Amino acid sequence: MGIQNLPNIGDKLFLMRQEVVVTKVYTIFQLIGIRLAKDNTEFFVDASAITELSDNTNSFSIKFLRRNRIE
Repeated sequence: MGIQNLPNIGDKLFLMRQEVVVTKVYTIFQLIGIRLAKDNTEFFVDASAITELSDNTNSFSIKFLRRNRIE
């Protein structure tokens, strides 16, 4: 989403590969409240994190960048 085009409540967008529904929009902070379409989990993300198209780019977890992994 461009900074000028913030989504509206009820819009269906994508957070990487997951479909989300916009629940709140805080214009001044560029924060978007979203709900995952599949399991009703709600949280806030930066407006630039959501897109109109699914992002199928391969990625890896940042936990692999830690020096001393304890698992």
